[in-house]
Amino acid sequence: MKNESADHKVALITGCSSGIGYDLADRLTEAGYTVVATARQIGSLEKLNAAMKLTLDVTDELSINSALAETMKAYGRLDILVNNAGYGFCGSVEELPEKELRAIFEVNFFGAVKLMRAVSPLMRERKTGTIVNISSIAGKLPTVGGGGYCASKFALEGLSDAFRQELKPFGVRVILIEPGLIGTCFQRTMDRLSEEITGRSLSPYRSMYDQNHSMVTKARKMEAKPGAVSDVVLKAISAKNPKARYLVAVPLALKLLMRLGDGKRDRILEAVTGKR
Repeated sequence: MKNESADHKVALITGCSSGIGYDLADRLTEAGYTVVATARQIGSLEKLNAAMKLTLDVTDELSINSALAETMKAYGRLDILVNNAGYGFCGSVEELPEKELRAIFEVNFFGAVKLMRAVSPLMRERKTGTIVNISSIAGKLPTVGGGGYCASKFALEGLSDAFRQELKPFGVRVILIEPGLIGTCFQRTMDRLSEEITGRSLSPYRSMYDQNHSMVTKARKMEAKPGAVSDVVLKAISAKNPKARYLVAVPLALKLLMRLGDGKRDRILEAVTGKR
């Protein structure tokens, strides 16, 4: 269904090869936005319905500049940036290889920062624009074995809140989307990448990894579809006065937990994760 507020606005989305990014690119196109869908491997976008499909590696500044240059050459404007590209890696803080921790930050945090810094001058000059950062409930609540991923999302949330204040006088909006469990290949990919760490039989965190896997497996039976995130993004970017952050597919129990003070929340999390 066409969205009157779209008005042929140009939206660039990262990480469109699957999951949330793929669904969002399709949904925004359907709503009347001019979508520039990007991914590291452009072949993964072959069947996607989008105005333009480009190769974009968020860890590569030259790749970012090239994608933005092609977008501006084709349309002369960029109204919306959606930083969606991201990935996770499971491992205790002690066992998580530093190279993996740095890689997580390069994609989830620094990749988004590079894109925001690149598009903000374009938006400031026109005194309008919207930056949407796809964060996670993990950017609010830590998970055992997910310290690296959580840290990258906590960092993204803090930077987004600061940049929101800095860009507001120029008419540019910064919005955080905080999904819970969404039915994509994210978890399967993370499990595969982390297997060398989480599969160690002699790891002192062996029972923690097993418990965490069991909890996630049960929780994933109630996961939402990627369209739930797309619905919220569409609502946010078309709102006259969007909220700073939007929760998506987060159970009531976790919403209530987030409202508690640090002390109470910490005690509850420790009680839950301490049963090993």
